[in-house]
Amino acid sequence: MNNQTSNKGGKKLPEQVAADMAVNIRRYPWYIFFRDCYFWGPAFFLYFSSVLPLSQVLWLEAVYYFSTAILEVPSGYLSDRFGRKITLLISSACLALAYLLFFLGGGFTGFALAQVFMAAGFAAASGTDTAFHYESLAGAGQPERYTVLEGRSLKFSLRAGALGALAGGLIASLSLSWIYAASCAAALASLWIVSGFREPPESASSDSGKTAAAPMGRQVIWLMTKAFSPRFRFFTLYTLSMTLLLHLPYEFYQPYLARVMDGFGETARTTPMLTGTHLALTLLTGSLFTRFAGRIHLRCRVRSALLGAALFQVLLVGGMALVVHPLVVVMLVFRTASRAVSVPLVNGELSPLLHRSERSTYLSLQSLLGRLAYGLVLVLLPLGTLAFDDGLRAALVSAFLLGLLLWLVLRAIRFPRDPGHACCGSHGGNSPGGHHTHLH
Repeated sequence: MNNQTSNKGGKKLPEQVAADMAVNIRRYPWYIFFRDCYFWGPAFFLYFSSVLPLSQVLWLEAVYYFSTAILEVPSGYLSDRFGRKITLLISSACLALAYLLFFLGGGFTGFALAQVFMAAGFAAASGTDTAFHYESLAGAGQPERYTVLEGRSLKFSLRAGALGALAGGLIASLSLSWIYAASCAAALASLWIVSGFREPPESASSDSGKTAAAPMGRQVIWLMTKAFSPRFRFFTLYTLSMTLLLHLPYEFYQPYLARVMDGFGETARTTPMLTGTHLALTLLTGSLFTRFAGRIHLRCRVRSALLGAALFQVLLVGGMALVVHPLVVVMLVFRTASRAVSVPLVNGELSPLLHRSERSTYLSLQSLLGRLAYGLVLVLLPLGTLAFDDGLRAALVSAFLLGLLLWLVLRAIRFPRDPGHACCGSHGGNSPGGHHTHLH
């Protein structure tokens, strides 16, 4: 073997590892772009309802939700135990197969099977993509660039979503099923990109003292305990809260836009075109805000930025609950700005604190907690209709009150700081556990 790339033990030299990781870093944003080209986004419900009765369409949504909940944590554990690249390959392959099954049709059974594969694809990527990105940068000796480059990758994701919303609406106007053919092509492109990735080395993690994942049950119990420890509690509750606060405006913006349009005497036929355009503008606007996360992190304003992003979402829902007005529609264009700022910041705070052998499982567990909380909120929100004749306004008022309560809880939780932290080193040990950089 060439002695320029390996030592006598067969291990790659640092120069070769850095070169391999540079390939990952260069290709990763494009993997995110093609994976997140959701051409099906603007018309999947229309496609399902053109083939199936409404009751079965709703059952399909339930199949996806429960499949994702079941597979979320096991897929993260698979990544920690067997590697990032193989898990991402499985993710892209499952998505491509799911979209192919949707395109081919086959009634409820075929669609339900496709929903399971799609859930597996997204669950496998959840947590693994973030862990892969951080470990690739650490392997290249550039972990300090993670927050900035994670924001850049999110920009690729948001722009892919905008492209999918516009192009998917155009494709659907010609043929509903072809939105899934286009999505399958994009998933195959992401699969090809992943095939060229290099597995990040175990030594890339700063937690190299722990290299093997524990048995799954023990690992999940340990990580649940860790998630609510003083060092992680704020971020756990913040991620859970933001899952709700980011999804609530999305859940209600279409009927809200329909009411605004109705006030101008527009027909329901023009509403889908408006919602598709609005979604594309929203995602493009969010992509413009991804540049701020790295600057905020370097200036050590993480807590203020995170709380500000959460408060903005609360105010958006409050505006929707208070009045039906075009100004609120304009404000809703900025609803992904909170995500564009908060996601890279939270990932930048958490990733250095986690062992390689637990990083993906932890992030998947965090995602699962948010999904379960959101499902519970969707079940409970209709109870607000008991106080209002207007069902939409009742749901929005209830959502606003819930959001305000969540923000006050986050405001009351101490933000963890310690001397070894990249951002908050100047703050000293101002929190419980402040003398630890990592919790083992």
